[in-house]
Amino acid sequence: MNKQPLLFLGGVLLLAGAPVEAQNLLLNSQFSFQSFESSRSARAQEFRSGSVPFWDQENYNDAEVFRAPRNGVFRPRFPVDGVVVVRPGKTLSQFSLLGEMELDNGDAISLSVLGYQTKPGALRATISQMRLDNATGTWSPADFGQNDKRTFPRHARGELTPADARTADSGTQNDFELKIENLKIVSEFKETGDASDDLPNTIGLKVEFTNTSDADVWIYSPTLTRSAQAQNRVPALRALPDYYRYIPRTITKLRRGEPLHIVTMGSSIDRASANPPLYRYDEDPKSPTFKQPLSKGDFLFDGAEVGRPELTPYIGQWRHYFSYTGRLRLELMRRWNYPVNKLLLNYMACDGSAIGESHSALKDWSSLALAPNPETNGQKAGQTWQELYPDVFARPEGARPDLVIFGSGANEKIDGPEEVAAFEGAIRWFQRHYPNTEIVFCMWQNREGYTPNTGMLKDLALRYSIPYIDFSREFSLSMRNVNSFALTPKDGHPQAAAHYIWGHLLARAFQPLDPIAPGVPQQQFPEPISPYTRGWEGDMQTYEAGSPRFYQGKAFVLDDTVVNVWAHSKDKQTKGLVDGTERSGGRLLSMTKRDARNSTFMTGRLSLGDRHILEVAGIEAQIAAADSKVVYGRERVGIEDTRWQLANKSVQNFASQWGAPYGDKQVVLQPGQKAVLKFRGDAVSVAWVDKANGGKIQAKVDGVMKWEQATDQPFVLVGGESVLLENRKGILNLAPGEHELEVTAIEKPVTLLGAFVYKTP
Repeated sequence: MNKQPLLFLGGVLLLAGAPVEAQNLLLNSQFSFQSFESSRSARAQEFRSGSVPFWDQENYNDAEVFRAPRNGVFRPRFPVDGVVVVRPGKTLSQFSLLGEMELDNGDAISLSVLGYQTKPGALRATISQMRLDNATGTWSPADFGQNDKRTFPRHARGELTPADARTADSGTQNDFELKIENLKIVSEFKETGDASDDLPNTIGLKVEFTNTSDADVWIYSPTLTRSAQAQNRVPALRALPDYYRYIPRTITKLRRGEPLHIVTMGSSIDRASANPPLYRYDEDPKSPTFKQPLSKGDFLFDGAEVGRPELTPYIGQWRHYFSYTGRLRLELMRRWNYPVNKLLLNYMACDGSAIGESHSALKDWSSLALAPNPETNGQKAGQTWQELYPDVFARPEGARPDLVIFGSGANEKIDGPEEVAAFEGAIRWFQRHYPNTEIVFCMWQNREGYTPNTGMLKDLALRYSIPYIDFSREFSLSMRNVNSFALTPKDGHPQAAAHYIWGHLLARAFQPLDPIAPGVPQQQFPEPISPYTRGWEGDMQTYEAGSPRFYQGKAFVLDDTVVNVWAHSKDKQTKGLVDGTERSGGRLLSMTKRDARNSTFMTGRLSLGDRHILEVAGIEAQIAAADSKVVYGRERVGIEDTRWQLANKSVQNFASQWGAPYGDKQVVLQPGQKAVLKFRGDAVSVAWVDKANGGKIQAKVDGVMKWEQATDQPFVLVGGESVLLENRKGILNLAPGEHELEVTAIEKPVTLLGAFVYKTP
């Protein structure tokens, strides 16, 4: 018997040569939805909504969706979940990437949509091939009245441009089926960074339904297929995303119309700094000034220029309007019927900033301690937070963050794979200070090779049940169709079209529909992924220049395992060393003062409980300030504490040349003398003073010897100077609970300062 070969397509087993069943390339072609009216007004109107999940409109109620049997106007030809009424002059649309729809250059596509009209030709359907700017040659913003005198490739400017559009009207019948058939995808490109070639870089499709009449028009069952002829009632290609399940508190607040405080974490990419700057361009392909900048990218935002004057007091600069989270804010306003003054979008993002540096800013940004300012937080200056967002401050929980969005991570590159600890520590910091705050991951990634920590956030998504919107994968799949440099023409900073795609994918996390699936609360304090996370989740202590914690202005004793430092040198080549070894934690910028979003050096890959010393090197290098984290649950038990048990306890004052970080009281243990401390915790650190004639210190826990350490070893500074100072060493990985520490002096006297007990958080 002859056997046909088998193949797999989309996970379905097929006979080779058998026809492939057509699939609907659109998301939510059934017009499923969920209504939030009863959550806000207690009106029993769950059968309608003013927005449609995964479909776009300019304003809430431009198009309304109804349960099909409840529309009260017509009866669809077959059962569907929802039908949509498009109001006169309004448009309902959907954009998708070619990669998502598994489309390629040369594929034929066709559209079918059914509907009902009372005026002939009321509906106009359009399929546009959405393209990146891919013009040849170079340009300078200065030629168009801008301040920037640099030269850039002409490609990558502005938004996606519709091209090769095909339209059709709904004809004369009241009950109609409108079709567009056999539209060929044209997508050609050459991968090049500095010059382009005018090839049609088609990255996606936009399907639009516009009511061109003065009466309502109803539509249902829109179907886009990869075929030469239009078809309907075919299975969907793509499952609907359910990211919303993992931010249940945020979605509930949106349903109820409650104000939201959203924090955007990240760097220059997140606040849409770019090269060239994100100007507002002339986007009319028929205009003689097409793709020429109209507003200066660094100037303050003016909402009147885009027909949204109500936005002017709330958006700092044009880049904040074009950024992916700026677009998300507008999307939430449209989809959830929100005014701008109930959506506080707080940019904790700055040029060059990184996750390690952000730990110095978490407190101030989350508490809104810094006044609205374009450069600081993306807000227009001149008013207070309370004046801009009174409802946020009036709610019972106050102005605390509701949602934190983690975006770019391109500048991190600290501590290798253990950089995950800096991200995990930030998550746990929010969970500790603001327990109900939810988190979303939507990381920028350029060609899946720009930043290493997208993989780390996937690990965290699994551990903490945080939704991960995989922009990286979708962007990479799209590179089959377009020149990737037409999205990022210089370095890794994306242009406006890339931010549009980024924001479009992020917005899918905020679009629930019926039947509502149970929410999945994010995990609070699961077992940490990294052993270094514990150091990152504590609170920062700031030490300014002149603090006794600095030795000659160029060395510093850490509180625990994390440090963020600002330093400078005459040769601008400031280096950071920890425990005498040079570390590459940061951009090593020469800085003369503390800046909460940029620093010289940071690290956190250090052992808990041990002494760690930071030094800076360079010509006349000096530390301007240092932020050092204290681990949660840490308790200092000085030797003067009555919990210490030892014979002939004679406590003396102690003054260290470095500010006595381990205590200001000491006891000298004679050879063979023991000091005993009963404690509750899972780690303990013994602190002493190194002296030229010091003996050995022996540490036991629960009768088991853990280590023996000489106390006569000086620390050698980078300049060669030897210093004897305070020291300590940790005993880790104890079972949480009661323990007994026994410290003994061996051979010679030992100067004991006490211990640090680490309690399980």
